Amino acid sequence: MLGAIIGDIVGSVYEWNNIKVKDFPFLNDKGFFTDDSVMTIAVADALLKGGSPDDFIDSMKVIGRQYPDSGYGGSFHGWIFSDDRNPYNSYGNGSAMRVAACAWYANSLEEAEILAKKSAEVTHNHKEGIKGAQATAAAIFLSRTGEAKEEIKTYLENKYGYDLGRTLDEIRPVYKFNETCQETVPEAIIAFLESKGFEDAIRNAISIGGDSDTIAAITGSIAEAVYGIPSNITTMAFHYMDDSLSAVINSWLDANKPIGAVIKKSSWKTEEFSKPHSVNMTLQFSETQLARIRHGLLPVEMEDKWFAYYENEKIMFHRSWTGTKIYEAEICRDNKQNIITELVVERDAEIYKNLDDEQDIKSFLYLLGKGILGLDVDVPSESTDGINESHNWSYFGRMIL
Repeated sequence: MLGAIIGDIVGSVYEWNNIKVKDFPFLNDKGFFTDDSVMTIAVADALLKGGSPDDFIDSMKVIGRQYPDSGYGGSFHGWIFSDDRNPYNSYGNGSAMRVAACAWYANSLEEAEILAKKSAEVTHNHKEGIKGAQATAAAIFLSRTGEAKEEIKTYLENKYGYDLGRTLDEIRPVYKFNETCQETVPEAIIAFLESKGFEDAIRNAISIGGDSDTIAAITGSIAEAVYGIPSNITTMAFHYMDDSLSAVINSWLDANKPIGAVIKKSSWKTEEFSKPHSVNMTLQFSETQLARIRHGLLPVEMEDKWFAYYENEKIMFHRSWTGTKIYEAEICRDNKQNIITELVVERDAEIYKNLDDEQDIKSFLYLLGKGILGLDVDVPSESTDGINESHNWSYFGRMIL
């Protein structure tokens, strides 16, 4: 789902200012989430409530009304803000851009396509609107279950009749703005098929022009299932989110539903504590910060010294080279409050030389703040495994050391 949201944010800058190149600022301060992200979250919320037609209608209307200026199409805007619960025969690409959660919720390809149809037809009950949602969900499900691109392409061509044999170089010069499923979903899928990584897929989608945020949301939702999302891009994406949308992501993860961008313990080598030591501390943070923390931190280059993952309400930091666990903190969640009250650190001198509790707190907060949350902070003042600069912790708000 996060792949769709990132595609939406990146594309928001270029929807009415199309570009036909891949070289452009990826995530910058001009970007914002639009109706694509809001409805992606609404579909996830509906599935958590049971996935009935009424659940989809209720979630779309309740969540949608919280964001009246997010860029809904005219017919959809009218539907959201009315008491009408009937579909209006749309074949717009809104059914495809919001469908990602269906593919992650499903346990089979057939179920993914059934859920996609249910999520679409509460508004987009035209055959093309339903087909666009089902094809996108199928592409995501097949991707997340390990099917090769060529098999995905063949399945979508045979099942849904899309022409996926074109290239982006053929599409780009003549492609114009279009909001229909039949003129955007195939192009979004082709952008994925030609991609070499997650960011490259989004750049492919933006580079053809047209309805950039929605095309990139569809492409991003598929690309996430194959490539995952680099941790630095995940961090940047959550800087655009708010607590209301992030709370649904947290509820989704609470329900143990898979989501592609989350780093797991199995993503890296790990070792357990040798001599754990407890340190008292108090730290409170928001739903958005919690959602980002739960997506973890995966090293990419040799210079990346830390691996982090969230499991059983705890965030764990391991040295990437050795897998040694250095920090562990349980996140207590009560009445929508997210609080850490205790930090567990390694105290085996053969593994970790620091013996100062306060310095451990500062180092942990630096890793959490800078490494995962992407906050603009300095490093702690006294050296701990190479940390040797001044630091200001005011960005965390309510915190007691």
